[in-house]
Amino acid sequence: MGFSIKELTYKGKYLIYLSEQQLTGPWFSFTLEGEKIGKIPVILKNIEPTPIYNMVNTRTGTSISRITLDFNITEYLKKISLEQNLNLIPLEKKQFVRVYKDIFNPPHIPYVSTYFTIKNISDFALKDFSMYFVFDFDINGLAGFDNDLSGYDQENDVIYQYDNTGLYGGYSPLSKSTNYETCLTKDFKVDKNTRNLSNTIYQGQGEILSAMQIEFMTLEPDHSFQTALVISGGFSKEELIENIKKGKNNAMKHLHQVNRSVKSEQRNLQEKGFIKINLQQEEEECK
Repeated sequence: MGFSIKELTYKGKYLIYLSEQQLTGPWFSFTLEGEKIGKIPVILKNIEPTPIYNMVNTRTGTSISRITLDFNITEYLKKISLEQNLNLIPLEKKQFVRVYKDIFNPPHIPYVSTYFTIKNISDFALKDFSMYFVFDFDINGLAGFDNDLSGYDQENDVIYQYDNTGLYGGYSPLSKSTNYETCLTKDFKVDKNTRNLSNTIYQGQGEILSAMQIEFMTLEPDHSFQTALVISGGFSKEELIENIKKGKNNAMKHLHQVNRSVKSEQRNLQEKGFIKINLQQEEEECK
């Protein structure tokens, strides 16, 4: 459960097509810190099994879709206790970090804007918090998945991939990235020993993945982190960057609307249909 882009096109041309789900969305890394648990390093991919991610609710519209889910700290600690044979003290109550995703994708607009709001509703600090955007573009779909080139435009903070047809796909976060990287998909790695992207661009063609990182340092209890990502395409680098610049300017205008939604009672209500799914998965994990 989580969030990924299955397919993405630009004017009928594929930018993402049948990529591995864990390589088309946001990742997170941080250290959970608290008196009862000490320091626990965490790496979360965009897709994690329930009950690590618990769905709260979803809303789908023609132009705007909203997803609300929780990172279940309690279940995560149970999982790593079993896997790593740790003797962690059981938590007295369930602890969560809430993740809101608001996707703006109106018709006839050459970009998609996705807002991410992460609210720490747990009793623990999230130290050394980083968010990553990871995308395994397949420029021109299966016909060109393994011959992409890549680049990074420092002035506009845009990372991109392209092929010899002149089709480009790329993205940029609203918050300035702190690190970036393109590499062969098989070589991409973020783990507890390698948390920072390398600030390097792969030289040559191949099956390439693009990633960007935003470091936020510490997310204390009851504090939030918010950014947005604009993803687009173009038939030249200049067209791609122009589309993304327009998208980022437009994204700024909708921040108030997103914040109003995130704070609303309706947005934070547990959808009944997901209660059973979340409980079933927790029970299966306990077997």
